[in-house]
Amino acid sequence: MGMQDFFQKMYGKYFEALPDKESYLKRIGLDGEEIPLTKEGLDKLQFAHLCNVPFENLDLFDYDGKLDFGIEEMYDKVVVRKRGGYCFELNAIYMALLEAVGFEVHPVGARILMGGRSFLPAIAHRATIVTIEGKRYFSDVGFGMTNAPGISVCIDEHGEQDVQGDIYTVEDMPYNNKVIIRHTENGPSELFMFVPDPFNILDFITYNTTIQATGFRAKRIVNLRTEGGAMSIDGDIFRITKDGQRTETTLETAEEAFNLLMDRFGMKLTQPLGDIAVKSASPF
Repeated sequence: MGMQDFFQKMYGKYFEALPDKESYLKRIGLDGEEIPLTKEGLDKLQFAHLCNVPFENLDLFDYDGKLDFGIEEMYDKVVVRKRGGYCFELNAIYMALLEAVGFEVHPVGARILMGGRSFLPAIAHRATIVTIEGKRYFSDVGFGMTNAPGISVCIDEHGEQDVQGDIYTVEDMPYNNKVIIRHTENGPSELFMFVPDPFNILDFITYNTTIQATGFRAKRIVNLRTEGGAMSIDGDIFRITKDGQRTETTLETAEEAFNLLMDRFGMKLTQPLGDIAVKSASPF
């Protein structure tokens, strides 16, 4: 077997084309809609994805499984079974959708800077760079926080950008790094640091193996953006945020969480959830 045949057999599934673009667009509520190859079209896709495909870790926490992000596997999970996933999964299938629509795209690996720059964290996140008329945009549907950017951020602009009412800036750093910063009434909050050049998709396989063995097995996490807010499951707490107001409900049983995921999050689940919602202290 030649080297090309070996790579195709072992890793070809990560580079496959999307099986069915129209079914995916229907999954995110955009069937029959025109998607222009502009920032407006990109933002429409990104926000619709965030509002219809949840960030979730059920396969790791409740089903004690292993995750892969081959395109056909992710299509079955996200489109057919109406599930979600985490960044390595969601941004893999999302990038395939962007390619199918006609956007110029490539993946990037990012460092999550939730603690600022007091230390340099490892690359633990996947996102997508979309190039439109010579400008590059950071597009992300797999960040497990409800305050993630709802639409794309232009990384070639350094002034303030209004991202659905939130203000973001982009700062250049040494060695071609970029930092995305969210500005709030409490001050600036650094989110991501990354080199915007194309990232080797095969390296995500190693990162994926490492990341899925860590905090994602500590508690049940489900986040879904909504118009004007978000809803989430954090361990045994169900939260709804609407226009800045938050309500919380304690989920008493795994069956209650199961029904909530089916009814409110639209998932197709065939296996019951685990009996507990938190296994140990979680970093999330």
